[in-house]
Amino acid sequence: MTWETTLNSSETIGLIPGGPLCLAGAIDIYSASRLRDELARALAELPSLTVDMSRVESCDFTTVQLLCSARRSADAQGRHFAVTSVPREVIETCAALGLSLESFGAKRSD
Repeated sequence: MTWETTLNSSETIGLIPGGPLCLAGAIDIYSASRLRDELARALAELPSLTVDMSRVESCDFTTVQLLCSARRSADAQGRHFAVTSVPREVIETCAALGLSLESFGAKRSD
């Protein structure tokens, strides 16, 4: 079973059980409610969640806020939550907000 949901007209997120939740394209305020719902659903159904951001072209503060919230929710439930393959554009968004990647469960790949 593949868990794939359209976030906006051109991009999707997908989750394969046992695999990462894959984000792609420009993730912004217009896709925030769908991303929030998918993160909540994944956290409710899976003991561990990894978000793969390798195909993210850009994101805004709502994406970072949702990932921080998902990490806090996972921590409160005793579940594992991690973010991988964070592109430079997301790192720049975090820096502009005064946040570190660790704020939402990510680690630098370098």
